[in-house]
Amino acid sequence: MLVTIIVLLLTIIVIPVLSFYYGMPLNELQTAILANMSIAVSIVIAYCFIVGEISRNNSQVDKLWSIVPIYYVWHMTVMGGFCPRMILMSALVTFWGLRLTYNFARRGAYQWKFWAGEEDYR
Repeated sequence: MLVTIIVLLLTIIVIPVLSFYYGMPLNELQTAILANMSIAVSIVIAYCFIVGEISRNNSQVDKLWSIVPIYYVWHMTVMGGFCPRMILMSALVTFWGLRLTYNFARRGAYQWKFWAGEEDYR
């Protein structure tokens, strides 16, 4: 258990901090994308936490994990100026996310009451 905690802390905190301070410096566009995406991720985390605590159904993240990456990649594509490689990546992520969302929805995951629904079957 201690080894798992150390590896987790290393990968979540130490490596990104070292990369930020000792890697290549970010340009203005990369800094803007990082700031915008940090806000978007924070909103998703707060939503999942708050709704999960209120409803006592912590599977809220299961409903978003196939939808939110579609937003992330298209947001970066728009901010990056619609580079052809980014458009291709965004299209592939969109296709994959829609497929996952459809399969998850077939099993009754999405309800009008957002706090209801099934947990991811995997």
